[in-house]
Amino acid sequence: MDWKDWQVHHIGIVVEDIDEAKKTYEEVFGLEVVNVFDVEAFSAKVAFLPVKNTYIELVQPTNPEDGLGKFLKRGGGMHHICYEVEDIDAAMEELKKKNVRSVTGEPQHTPCFEKVLFLHPKDTGNVLIEVVEKATCKLPGAKY
Repeated sequence: MDWKDWQVHHIGIVVEDIDEAKKTYEEVFGLEVVNVFDVEAFSAKVAFLPVKNTYIELVQPTNPEDGLGKFLKRGGGMHHICYEVEDIDAAMEELKKKNVRSVTGEPQHTPCFEKVLFLHPKDTGNVLIEVVEKATCKLPGAKY
């Protein structure tokens, strides 16, 4: 597996209210929300805004007591970088060999992705990294 082939799918930003947050992206940058999903597995509502060959993902926590809700209480903002891979199971096997842990355990299914997991920031340079397979929101300009 060549890590350089990982494609950035989105940059996740935790916000208090998607409708309020998207106004800045619409009015200042001319972006538009193309998909909105309720993601029960992570207690969130998410909205995707395409930017050239990736997305900005606005993440609105739906449970103030879970991880995203607590992150928002600390101020919210930039939360994670998401990479799309062809085979998440193979990627995780390679990462385990390098002692990289998954925060979320085994890959989960969400309305946005066939398989998704988050890597432990202590193992990834203090950056929360999401790894996904088979996105519902295909990357802008993608040939697949």
